[in-house]
Amino acid sequence: MAVLLVPTRRKQRMKMPPGGPGWRMRCLIGSLLLSLYLGSGLLVQVAAAATTRPPKHDDDDVSKTLLTPDYWPRFGGDRQVVLLDGLWKTAREEPSVNNVDAMDPHFHPSQIDTGDYTSIPSTVDQSPPGTLGYRGVSYFRRTVVTIPGHQPGARLQFQSCGFYCRVWINGHEIGEHRSGWTAFFLDIPPEILHTNGTQEVFVLADNRFNQTTAPVHTGGDFWHYGGLFRSVEWHGQSSKQYNDWPWRLYVLPQSLSTVHLELHLMNLTTQGLVNNITITFDNATQDEALHLSGTAVNGVIDLGIHKVPHPRIWSTHDPQLHVVHVELHGAILSERFGLRLWTVDPVTTRIQLNGHILKLVGYNHHLQWPETGATATRDQLQLDLQLLQQAGSNFVRGAHYPQDPRWLDLLDEHGIVAWSETLGPGVHLEDLRRPLFRKYQEIQMKEMLDYSLNHASIAFWGFFNEGPSDTEEACLTYYDNYNLIKARDKTRFVSYAGNKKVDVCYGAADVISRNCYPTWLSSYTNPDAMWNDFAHQVKTGVFANTTGKPFLISETGASGLYEWDHNETAVRWSLEYQARVIAEDVHVALNNSFISGISLWHFFDFKTEDKFEHDTSCDYLPDVYPPTCGYIDVNISTPHLRPGGLNVKGIVDYYRRKKQPIFDVVALLFNATRNSPNQYELSFWNNINHTTASHRHKKNEQHYNASYLVQQYYWKQKQQRQQVPKLRHGRIRD
Repeated sequence: MAVLLVPTRRKQRMKMPPGGPGWRMRCLIGSLLLSLYLGSGLLVQVAAAATTRPPKHDDDDVSKTLLTPDYWPRFGGDRQVVLLDGLWKTAREEPSVNNVDAMDPHFHPSQIDTGDYTSIPSTVDQSPPGTLGYRGVSYFRRTVVTIPGHQPGARLQFQSCGFYCRVWINGHEIGEHRSGWTAFFLDIPPEILHTNGTQEVFVLADNRFNQTTAPVHTGGDFWHYGGLFRSVEWHGQSSKQYNDWPWRLYVLPQSLSTVHLELHLMNLTTQGLVNNITITFDNATQDEALHLSGTAVNGVIDLGIHKVPHPRIWSTHDPQLHVVHVELHGAILSERFGLRLWTVDPVTTRIQLNGHILKLVGYNHHLQWPETGATATRDQLQLDLQLLQQAGSNFVRGAHYPQDPRWLDLLDEHGIVAWSETLGPGVHLEDLRRPLFRKYQEIQMKEMLDYSLNHASIAFWGFFNEGPSDTEEACLTYYDNYNLIKARDKTRFVSYAGNKKVDVCYGAADVISRNCYPTWLSSYTNPDAMWNDFAHQVKTGVFANTTGKPFLISETGASGLYEWDHNETAVRWSLEYQARVIAEDVHVALNNSFISGISLWHFFDFKTEDKFEHDTSCDYLPDVYPPTCGYIDVNISTPHLRPGGLNVKGIVDYYRRKKQPIFDVVALLFNATRNSPNQYELSFWNNINHTTASHRHKKNEQHYNASYLVQQYYWKQKQQRQQVPKLRHGRIRD
């Protein structure tokens, strides 16, 4: 039995209050809890009490199950890799205690009584829309069973820890991290590992906004989650060659049959010649293996360019993937990659995939779910992927932070192009002036590249969503990030989603991307004219540093309340208004030859950050799940508000219910644009009983008139409403 080290001191104020982070045990059914909340009026966080007591058996043993990561890369051979997902002990500060110094140099894990339990990964601040989640300091503790005896060291890898985290092994602090959405690792010195094979991991996580502990968390219109909300891995070993084991093998396609290989060793100080590196592709035999040597410079070995045997091409229609294995000193590392090339057509300035012009059509997509916050289950990821495919998407913009590796794996496997960007909405010029911000922006950029570089789906690296790109001073930091990316990866595009009327930093982008909400947030009332004019100005070089660069609509859309299909008193917030606006945006994006693509904001309605939470309120219908508003108070003249604590610009709602007709309209248009068979039965269109003739754009691009589809839908709805008998004085009118 693994022995959990018992704390020697107890601080009373550290005891877990009701409503702590333990409520998100995987054995609980989140939807049932939320349903009970709606019916009883109790806070959903009270559900935490269900998991704050220890299990009946083996109270101190939280390390029985040994798991291995089910996402890429994969590790094998002599390497001992254990996924630490599962039951952890936990505690957190009382919500009323706000003055805890998370950086206190005198803090020690023995001060904390972690008497409660939670599942990891999980968020510490999950709460329903319209209610503020927990902000404060949380603590996590568990034991790890390793091979007894002396060990040459180990590595602890976190796929995320937010916002600010400190880590101890057996009471010894080994490091910290200050970006909540990027993966990172900390090395464990051999002298602090117990020879009895039982190690204690202790983590402090602070999810409060703070320019020192969370310098890149500058805010933004979405809930910033905290805690250990992605997986944790223990990389152990029993070999003295541990430092020369392969850590990552980065694979960058140079053509549709060749790749450049760069091997990173566990020890980033390794110098000199390294022999006996074995490389195999896919299911190749040892006779087909490459036996290489290379010179390590700071633990990095350039292995050069190699031809992939039997090359298969990755595309949006046929996403073929390869696996490359590297073996060194008994440790095996397997990386997955795709052979594809991103270029720009010199005549049309359109984006090309593998030499063919590709219109990107899709959505912005947060990683957020009602019951689990930022911690997705496999089923949740699969459902979102299925809905995206039904909606005709071949493109997903990962907003606004580096993505979960399991999500990127799915995009790789299903041929959906991805945009990956660093955390950074809400960045202002004052942030760029702060040395600490610039330091940790560089760190999170490097970490995003380190952990996502081999994903075939990623075509764009991004940063500073809606940042201060209208000032020359800001451009210095924009160029720093652009150059950092290009020094590492020249096979993809670099872009940033700007929203300034005058943008002077376009030199720091390969693709011009713009966020704008005509008829909703901006002064533009005609989406067709606005987007056509902007695309023409990019194409003709009216804006500096745009000549020869593709143009992408990175955000656009409008809000629509799921419960309000047709609302005459608040037309602006109805699904009808939303559908008409989005239809115009989509129509111009699909039919303008100068526009390379569009990502609508947003795929689903999502929970917003503190300052937006209490602008409105929703009275939920009792005993109804998914939660449904019976009445909602909304200021119809203020589009910046967030009804019920949600940004409601999705084409599905927070609970993934489809908003009609816009879901079906966009699905029809996007699927037609992709020249692929419709994967989704368009029920509303069948009800209209009308077949739309395809039209030809002057550039011979097939399209449907989006506005016409919406118009026909509501004409049919109006006809149906007029046919329903109306009540008059309690009787059906003749």
